[in-house]
Amino acid sequence: MYILYNILIALACFVSGYLIGAFPTSVVIGKVFFHKDPRDYGSHNPGGTNAGRLFGKKVGLLIIIIDMIKTIAPLWIWWAILTYSGLKDIQVEGQPLLWDAPLYYYLSALGTCVGHCWPIYLGFKGGKAVSNFMGIACGSSWVLFIASFLYFVYLKMKKYVSLTAILIAATHVIVVWTIFIINCFVPATNGFVFWGWGACLRLGDQGGWEFPTIMTIMAIILVIRHSSNIQRLKEGNERKITWMK
Repeated sequence: MYILYNILIALACFVSGYLIGAFPTSVVIGKVFFHKDPRDYGSHNPGGTNAGRLFGKKVGLLIIIIDMIKTIAPLWIWWAILTYSGLKDIQVEGQPLLWDAPLYYYLSALGTCVGHCWPIYLGFKGGKAVSNFMGIACGSSWVLFIASFLYFVYLKMKKYVSLTAILIAATHVIVVWTIFIINCFVPATNGFVFWGWGACLRLGDQGGWEFPTIMTIMAIILVIRHSSNIQRLKEGNERKITWMK
């Protein structure tokens, strides 16, 4: 029963995250306020970048921010539920009910990423995980939040949104695994890099592998979703930005 309870809790976190992540932000905003579906224009992708090209930079930025919040909100909600519901204090078969609480609420963030990329509401054709990845990074750690400003450095240097997204994902994965390694040798640093000095979110209960592992999986999804962009980059057909000199 102990194993079954933990599987059910993990599934609840992931599925709830998926359903929230699958909410088609750009499509709803496009249809309600502009009477247009971003899937009918440009790259036909319902992500914030394509919406920004169609509706303007401010609207595109708003959509990206909402999608970032859409990712981090379930994580914080599940943290609060698992922390204050009393589930942590329940004993099953002589041991705590929850095997690894941080893994479960990080799974909710992974669920939002999967939902955003393969949304059930849009026939499983969604975005490219950039907003999700940036959401969990900026919403979890102040170190990753600062590192996120490298996005603009990469964008200025490369002029490709897709390549910049891949580079920033790789950078964040390197940073988060570096944090993990440092924590292995200096345990007192556990939580220092997170908002609130680790009082809420932290690396994890079972050695700290949970957060960097989920971040890595999300980065892999991001790269997979950009496979067509990578092909165009190889062929020299990828569109460059023109608004940044």
